[in-house]
Amino acid sequence: MKIFSNHTLWWILLIVGTLIVSIITSQKLTLIGLFMSVAGHLVFSVVAATIPLFFYWLIGKPLNSEQMMSTITVGWLVLAVANLMVMP
Repeated sequence: MKIFSNHTLWWILLIVGTLIVSIITSQKLTLIGLFMSVAGHLVFSVVAATIPLFFYWLIGKPLNSEQMMSTITVGWLVLAVANLMVMP
């Protein structure tokens, strides 16, 4: 898919950022916990990004890959900031 192959650096930065947020916010650091946290962040970001993708597709103006990556990044930022805000 173009969204993965054309934006490899963007995905790497999202994964590294997710690892950093997961390490900061985890109370007990385990490999499986870290994996689940990273996977959860990325799934949330992609699911949140499908809402505008679907809307723009319905009105006949589909998003290009950069716009899609931007919406994924915004979804990621929302969750990352929320996790950091509720940290004890």
